[in-house]
Amino acid sequence: ADGADTFIEIGPGKVLQGLIKRTIKDVNILGVSSVEELENLEWN
Repeated sequence: ADGADTFIEIGPGKVLQGLIKRTIKDVNILGVSSVEELENLEWN
């Protein structure tokens, strides 16, 4: 993941989230299915 610790899957479904969970440990994975959800994400 080259130091990345957060991944965001944009679109319906959770296919990529499942693949990432199986291959990379200790990461944050978020799924958003609309532009509104993406705009409402709170970045820390």
